[in-house]
Amino acid sequence: MAATHETTAYRAGVIATADYEKMREIAKAVYENPSLLADFERDPAEAARKINGFEVPAGFHIHIADADNNFYPAERHGVLGAEGEEKWDRVEMRAGYKTFSLVGCA
Repeated sequence: MAATHETTAYRAGVIATADYEKMREIAKAVYENPSLLADFERDPAEAARKINGFEVPAGFHIHIADADNNFYPAERHGVLGAEGEEKWDRVEMRAGYKTFSLVGCA
């Protein structure tokens, strides 16, 4: 479903005020300890919170992306559109450390 102007404005505000340092710290922690990817597979919001208290903004979800842009957890089917969905929108914010990044999506 295509976003409304109000939804897009909200998402832009979240991106403008996100705590990119905390996001980068999470990417660094996972880069340095890849076993944390399993925590992201189970519950990405809780995994991030455990690392440094990061709270996922309302309406967003998060992933870790590796050097090949593989997402942990993998993106749910249909989030990037579907054959029956003519219009859709997506915004992302990323903060990275070396080849890993924390990705916030809405």
